[in-house]
Amino acid sequence: MARVVLENITKTFAETSRRDSDKASRKSSDQSTAPKQPVQSQPVLSDINLTVHDGEFMVLVGPSGCGKSTLLRLISGLETLTGGDICVGDRTVSKLPPKQRDIAMVFQSYALYPHLSVYDNLAFGLRRARLTSNQKDEQKTDEQKSGQRPAWLESALVGLTRKLPSPLRYQSAAERAIAQRVLSVADMLQIKELLNRLPRQLSGGQKQRVALGRAMARNPQVFLMDEPLSNLDAKLRTETRAQIVGLQKQLKTTTIYVTHDQTEAMTMGDRIAVMNQGKIQQVAPPLEIYRHPANRFVAAFIGSPPMNFLPVTVRAGQLVHAAFSLALSAEWQRAIAPYSSSSLTSGVILGIRPEHIAIGQCASSFPAIVTQLEALGSETFVVAKISHEHSTEATNPTDSPHIQVRISADQPVEIGSTLQISFLTDKIHLFDPTTEVAIRP
Repeated sequence: MARVVLENITKTFAETSRRDSDKASRKSSDQSTAPKQPVQSQPVLSDINLTVHDGEFMVLVGPSGCGKSTLLRLISGLETLTGGDICVGDRTVSKLPPKQRDIAMVFQSYALYPHLSVYDNLAFGLRRARLTSNQKDEQKTDEQKSGQRPAWLESALVGLTRKLPSPLRYQSAAERAIAQRVLSVADMLQIKELLNRLPRQLSGGQKQRVALGRAMARNPQVFLMDEPLSNLDAKLRTETRAQIVGLQKQLKTTTIYVTHDQTEAMTMGDRIAVMNQGKIQQVAPPLEIYRHPANRFVAAFIGSPPMNFLPVTVRAGQLVHAAFSLALSAEWQRAIAPYSSSSLTSGVILGIRPEHIAIGQCASSFPAIVTQLEALGSETFVVAKISHEHSTEATNPTDSPHIQVRISADQPVEIGSTLQISFLTDKIHLFDPTTEVAIRP
């Protein structure tokens, strides 16, 4: 186990056009004398600072293209850093090749060797592991004392007899240790009966477990997982998700998991790092991110359905919209005091989650017309258009916003019907309209 520390990580890719590459391929006589054009660069990651604690399950989540997979490849050594340092345990591994970092990676595409059996896929990393010079010297001394065959001879015998039937195969001491480790991992993942199969004979879920087992067999300091469940169907994804979490708790190995699915992030991670446009937006436990998002992006990305956002004006300690007004507590009034003004253009962004909208007539309720329904059996998602019929302010009907509401499946609702809805004031979120940073009471 080891702690992973990322300090001021930056990554930039050189950006060249097709025309530039065509010119570079031509060997013209005047190429050596032509002035060099400046190479454009495309920043992918900027000033990433993150500490993953020993034995922690850290999830990197964000939309496609935000840089989370690139960050994982930098940690593994598959990409080179533009700037910053990566520490694993008490070592700085920024300049070490991947094989010396003691890190195992599970890829999105499984990356199994198609010509090898499940057993050989699991054993591949163990067989490729090389001894250090000190270990080699110790091994030679032990061989000389015990009269054992040299390691190179045993390795050759194992290779020559590997394709023979089991009783005829030569088993060296190292191979017996590998077999013990492979069987232990296969038993843990419940794939013992698959050891003699080839990858093409496996289902998607079985391939995923083999890919996990290959990483586990090495017993590394850190696991890296790059969207390993994206190729599975919904039911199998849920089952494998629970299995990965259980294995991580059992092994207590530091794990960094990349996903674009916020449901996976919420249910799997000890902590979540939300990324967008090459930067970390917030790092916190799942429930803290859900309850106290740092900015509007995090609030919109975490939660399903996403949070509703409405522009409101701050007047006399209240949030005023064309269709409703909300009276706030003294704490909220102090927090939004800088945004209070008589100007109609001033105000804040009001955020409210679909599950925090109440249905029914009350003093603060207002009408909304149902435009869409999504019945899921256990619950129903309603898309409703806020009505301005009773508004005291002049409004354009085309400006009426739509909001999503989560209601009980037993509540009868039809498209075109009118609901009386109200916001739970203790569950609202407010954001600065310019910076989109959360305003705290």
